[in-house]
Amino acid sequence: MKVWVTREETNDGPLCAALRAVGLEPVLEPALERRVVTDAADEISRLGPGDWLVLTSTYAVNAVAAEPARVPRVAVVAESSRAAAQARGFRVELVSRDGTGKSLFDQLRSEITTGKVCFPRSALVEPPKGWPGVELLSPVLYETVSRAFDRNVIKSVDVVSVASASAVEAVGKVDLPFASIGPSTSKALRDLGIDPWVEAPQRSFESLAAAIAGQANDSRHQRA
Repeated sequence: MKVWVTREETNDGPLCAALRAVGLEPVLEPALERRVVTDAADEISRLGPGDWLVLTSTYAVNAVAAEPARVPRVAVVAESSRAAAQARGFRVELVSRDGTGKSLFDQLRSEITTGKVCFPRSALVEPPKGWPGVELLSPVLYETVSRAFDRNVIKSVDVVSVASASAVEAVGKVDLPFASIGPSTSKALRDLGIDPWVEAPQRSFESLAAAIAGQANDSRHQRA
């Protein structure tokens, strides 16, 4: 099965690697591209020993200009973000319970009553609401824009993988099944009138790849 990888990564990137690991063939033709707006270095430099840096994507993990030894505590949104942060040497102390930014900030609000929280974010993400006793720093780290992709890819793949609502918007309605990385991406699909063919049970590239492989096997058994 050939899977269209619509996110911006390289041929040995995390989703491509996860797909190959379960016997699927990734076809890389990004529908999005990201551009760093600021490295958030000024805001991160203001964090003290008990403060938090919140990173909600692997792109954000790799885009921030921060020395891991000088960053106090790190919170991430998913296992893929945790792996990327740990690979850079960050001390990850909190992971979202369900792979969403909302859940992560709910956890932070329940656990943190003083200090600073720095959330370098995508331009597509609204700044979260602050809470008493905590200074929230929320610089725009990067912007995500649609990219003109080769539409011939639609004829050469079996399924579209989408890992964000912005990817759904960039691809639009095409006559292919869509594999979604999680609830917010699935909602974006349904807003376009598209029912996800499969949704990953956890918000990670490995879970998405496994879900596609499992659904493909189920479909083959049903045809047999």
